[in-house]
Amino acid sequence: MVSPSFTVTAPGKIILHGEHAVVYGKKAVAAAIGLKTTLQLEATNDGQFTLNLLSFGTTCRWKAEELRQDVKRLTTDGSCWPQEGRELFNKSSEQSEVKVVDKRAINDAIRVFIFLIGKFVEEIDRVPSFSVEVSTSIPVGAGLGSSASYCVCLSTALLAVAGKVSQPSMMRSIPGDERELCRDEMASLSREDLELIHMWSLEAEKLVHGKPSGIDNSVCTYGAVLTFKDGTIEHLAKIPQLRVLITDTKVPRSTKDLVAGLRDRCQQLPSVYNPLFDAVGAVAEESCVYLEKLYQIQAVSPSAKENLQEQYYMLEKLIDLNQQLLVTLGVSHTSLDQVCRVTARHGLHSKLTGAGGGGCTYTLVTPGTSELSVTSVTEELTAMGFDVWDTCLGAQGVTLSRTPLTHPSQ
Repeated sequence: MVSPSFTVTAPGKIILHGEHAVVYGKKAVAAAIGLKTTLQLEATNDGQFTLNLLSFGTTCRWKAEELRQDVKRLTTDGSCWPQEGRELFNKSSEQSEVKVVDKRAINDAIRVFIFLIGKFVEEIDRVPSFSVEVSTSIPVGAGLGSSASYCVCLSTALLAVAGKVSQPSMMRSIPGDERELCRDEMASLSREDLELIHMWSLEAEKLVHGKPSGIDNSVCTYGAVLTFKDGTIEHLAKIPQLRVLITDTKVPRSTKDLVAGLRDRCQQLPSVYNPLFDAVGAVAEESCVYLEKLYQIQAVSPSAKENLQEQYYMLEKLIDLNQQLLVTLGVSHTSLDQVCRVTARHGLHSKLTGAGGGGCTYTLVTPGTSELSVTSVTEELTAMGFDVWDTCLGAQGVTLSRTPLTHPSQ
């Protein structure tokens, strides 16, 4: 029996509020973004299992026996680090010139692929061969959830192949029916399906990050907005549609070093730093209140511009407050400060997202913002060497669809 072809997508993520303070028991708020990973799984008849990482120009191929041996080796060699991954596996590989951070991502992607194959496919010889093709619009190593998005996509696709999650209904196009030819069928993933995807994507993320918090893969699985506090994740069901600019300064940073440095400063002056963490936590709490208020107004009376403007104003104020607190905590960077200054000149409000020390910012774009301002900001930041994406917050979580089959007579 020929395996079906699946297309899976999963969003990236940003931290809206609460970074660093979450380490000290305060609430953090995270949101799915419009940038996403797309995975296409297709049945093949060449007897090989293929992983094609389009964004990195890398393709890996295994015969069933080679894949079985790699699964066994990965299972028994728990000491293997991601950067040693390419030496671990026995495969035919074509790889273009890539950056160090991309090489690390490639190794992580290969390890995750083999890990999940080993978990979901009990008898590799009896599974029809297939190819997995992955592309992403999420920048790698920028703190926007690229690895979690990949893990969610791959977990979903392989769970579907193994018949462990709901699958899109089988479709067959009818000759002359263009509507059927161009339509994909979307699976209605149940709560149980999403919990299974969430569980396995977290296990896969552990190969990449060791001890992930679970925030990233939760956002990539469920989408929308969620909060995280003391290990408990809660989903915000009622959130408004928000437009943001995400700017990647391309400045590398170490989350581990930033967290450790802040911890040292806090231990030296706890009476100074603890109130700052309280304030960051309070900003996160208040942001949830105003997000819900904005949603309610949009749902009940979207024409009430005055009330809407008040809520947007408060969200902008919270962004400014949080950024100022993060600067005081010592986790900003000159590149991040530059972004905030450029956007402020055009009446926009920005803050760092994630660990800081470089990396990314997000800028809220309210409905009243002129497109000229957005264009000017984007051009200025791009001229400074930064990458800018115009996208949305609260994007849909993981999706699973099946490509229509062609009618035999066609």
